[in-house]
Amino acid sequence: MSGMKSEQNDNSRSSWRAEGSLIALALIWGTSHVITKDILATHSPSFYTTARFGLASIVFLIFFWRHVRRSSPAEIRDGVLLGLCSFTGIALYVSGLVFTQVSKAGFISGLYMVFTPVVAYVIFRTQPKREHLTGLLVALAGFLLLSMPGQGLANGAESVNWGDLLVLGAAVAWAVHIAATTAFALRSDVRTLAVVQVVTVAVLALSIHLTLRQAGLETRLNPIDARFLWQIGYMSLIVTCLAALVQTRAQKSVSSTHAAILYALEPVSSALFAYLIFGEALGLRRGLGAALILVGVSVSRLGLPASWGRRERAN
Repeated sequence: MSGMKSEQNDNSRSSWRAEGSLIALALIWGTSHVITKDILATHSPSFYTTARFGLASIVFLIFFWRHVRRSSPAEIRDGVLLGLCSFTGIALYVSGLVFTQVSKAGFISGLYMVFTPVVAYVIFRTQPKREHLTGLLVALAGFLLLSMPGQGLANGAESVNWGDLLVLGAAVAWAVHIAATTAFALRSDVRTLAVVQVVTVAVLALSIHLTLRQAGLETRLNPIDARFLWQIGYMSLIVTCLAALVQTRAQKSVSSTHAAILYALEPVSSALFAYLIFGEALGLRRGLGAALILVGVSVSRLGLPASWGRRERAN
């Protein structure tokens, strides 16, 4: 009996550590938006993506090359598939920004929270728990309040354009990536998954960049100065290398639906970061949205609907 309690305590601590890691990851991702926006003001998206993931790949291969060489073909395949999902999401999102508003793009891309449990069930036959779905609905409502454009969908913003569809495709790709990460982390080595997916994105980004240059469509100078070096260093080492390792390791212990809810903290941290650094006020609507996301995370984590059901059956 004591052995069972000890195992349950270990599992609980492991779950808390995994969720804490994903929350920290969402906070890190929240800091990246302002930096990415600043980089893209002077550098092309293809050059930025190539530099970011290229540097991350070099760092990963320095530390984990021998480990990756010992990986099985199945593990390499899983890593490549994750890389394809990640690159597809990045490429569609960046392309969509050319044709649609940034505010609409952020709003639409957040629909990955809706797609994740659907993808997890359809592809991997993972049944989401009731408390996770409840928390997802609450967090989604908060996300809509936090991310919807200030004028709602008025003044012509309701018209759907190609950019909106591309960003919607990015949301689907990211949902597949989240669901696949949980499924693959249970059967493959997390270091191999992290390294191979980052290298895959780097190779694809470099191929696109060189193709655009060859076709004369890549015309920016892409200056490499001190500001760019520290920005790309942060994005490569922290937002890419560290994030890839944390995500694959943590999602081994967390369901894909619950992970999607935790990732909803990203726009909360992004708004907080913008307020602290640039003094951008949240406002009542966005503040309420941030609060609802926190409630959704709590509902999902504490399993409130499940506990209420058990109390009703007990009575």
